[in-house]
Amino acid sequence: MEGKFSYEKSQKTGPENKFFNLQSFLFVSSGVLTKFFYYTKISPHQVIFLSMIFGVCASFLIVQDEKSLVIIGAVLLFYKNVLDKVDGSLARAKGLDSRRGRFYDSISDFIVTLTVFTSITYKLFLKYDNYLVILAGFTAMICSMLQCSYFIFYQVSFIISTGKKTMNRLIENVTIEDIKTQDNWTTFLQKIFMLIYGWQDKIFARLDKISFAKFTENAKTKNPQLGSIWYLNKPFLTLASSLSIGTHIFLICIAAVFSVFEYYFFVNLICMNLLLILSVLFHYKSAKKQLNML
Repeated sequence: MEGKFSYEKSQKTGPENKFFNLQSFLFVSSGVLTKFFYYTKISPHQVIFLSMIFGVCASFLIVQDEKSLVIIGAVLLFYKNVLDKVDGSLARAKGLDSRRGRFYDSISDFIVTLTVFTSITYKLFLKYDNYLVILAGFTAMICSMLQCSYFIFYQVSFIISTGKKTMNRLIENVTIEDIKTQDNWTTFLQKIFMLIYGWQDKIFARLDKISFAKFTENAKTKNPQLGSIWYLNKPFLTLASSLSIGTHIFLICIAAVFSVFEYYFFVNLICMNLLLILSVLFHYKSAKKQLNML
């Protein structure tokens, strides 16, 4: 029997180091589910698998012509996102967070993303009989992944800056230490992760390096607080949290129920990318404002 469930232990950061994550509105009942699973023999890896099953099944159901099936698919997809929150919380609560689980989680997310976007794109291709739909569909998939990776990059940076232990790294290159300390399966998963997400993380690491260099140059000071101002920027993180995959899942659920996947593609390709650009600009401006207030 596990000890008493601790909500604080299940969180990524301590209560003094939290920012308002807009995704919290979409994690309906995640806390209740985490506590429920805590007192069972269900492992975080099993929750990841269940989340993936929900997502894959949903990708088939949301493109059906029968409205009841679409609604079931939308509910499954929505709770795929909830379970995506639960697996990490459960792992931290039980002290079972691991590098392998970190890769399982991200790879399963990609599988669901691929199946959902493939289903939607095929549905719209049948409707419009135009190959540009295929281009739009898979461009939207890449954009959603980039937007999510942008937020995760700075969320991980925030966690590291608070001194909290995390299984995530900013760049997941396989190191000599990994080869020595990890089992072969975990290292294999890490290599798969790098194929899927590594290029995205490197893009944002480069963007961050350029942006932070400009910030420190304009600051005209060697204030040791510059790093904290940049990476512990809570207003920026709140804005960037709207780019997380949960937002896309919610929008896809709405689009499925009302049979307007075209509108989702528009929001994804235009509105969300504009929001990404706005986040980059806001990060710099808000950090500069905080520095001037010191």
